[in-house]
Amino acid sequence: MTENLPEVPVSLLRRVIAGCLIGLLSSLAAPQARADITLDFGTQAFEKPTMTVAKLRPILDVLEREMSTRLGEPVSIRMQVRNNYRDAIRDLIGGVTDFARFGQAAYVIAKAAKRDLRLLAVEGEQRRKSFKSVIIVHDDSAIRSLDNLVGKSFAFGDESSTVGRFMPQYFLSKANITRSLLQRIEYLGRHDRVAYAVADGRTDAGAVSKSVYSDLAANGLPIRSIASFGNVTMPWVAGSRLEPHIAAALTNSLLAMQGLEVLGLIKKDCFLPGGDDDYREVRFAIAENWRFFSE
Repeated sequence: MTENLPEVPVSLLRRVIAGCLIGLLSSLAAPQARADITLDFGTQAFEKPTMTVAKLRPILDVLEREMSTRLGEPVSIRMQVRNNYRDAIRDLIGGVTDFARFGQAAYVIAKAAKRDLRLLAVEGEQRRKSFKSVIIVHDDSAIRSLDNLVGKSFAFGDESSTVGRFMPQYFLSKANITRSLLQRIEYLGRHDRVAYAVADGRTDAGAVSKSVYSDLAANGLPIRSIASFGNVTMPWVAGSRLEPHIAAALTNSLLAMQGLEVLGLIKKDCFLPGGDDDYREVRFAIAENWRFFSE
């Protein structure tokens, strides 16, 4: 997936990421006191916050038990769901949360702001670190291909999102579909909001993860896919203030979660070792984002 990519100029990448970090470092919250082996987990709401909790809480329950066994004492994990990427990043950098499940672009942005963040593991499916995202339209739409998007409206998710913004804009620009050729664009924050906007006719097309598309289409939402593009799976990341032995136990506990039913809640079946280079293409998409907005 990431082969043969040209090197991203460091100066360009720094300028793009700097724009995403405006105001972030200045508004960091002070770390909260907590009892020993009580960990605070953070994430952003990829769907409704209640749905995010329903999908992740059972996984955290398993992780609590695995961590307790490895560390030899009870571990409790509290969950913090933020409505946007910026707040979730701020929480991890500022020590409000100890570890987090991030979107791919959120990880790149957070890592640029604080280099000593530690990647614990990445989500996997059939031992792969890749998955698909889709461009969707209404079932009754006359749009059949990317070329048909010219003159149409398009909805993205969060402005700092990988699937919600950077990767689909990169994908569209490679197909010569740029902002100037679209009637309008808007950012709706979450994948499910994009899907409902397409289904309700409020926008002609949008970009969502394939898992959200599959769930909503299976439940009768009148949407269909016209194109798909690849992406790397989500990382789980530790804050720099987390004790090394606890971070190591987290990594080992995540990697031990193979083939568990609860992982099906996030359309995955394992965790895999990960490295910063896994997100090279995401960095490239962020650095090249200007192409989507070129005339």
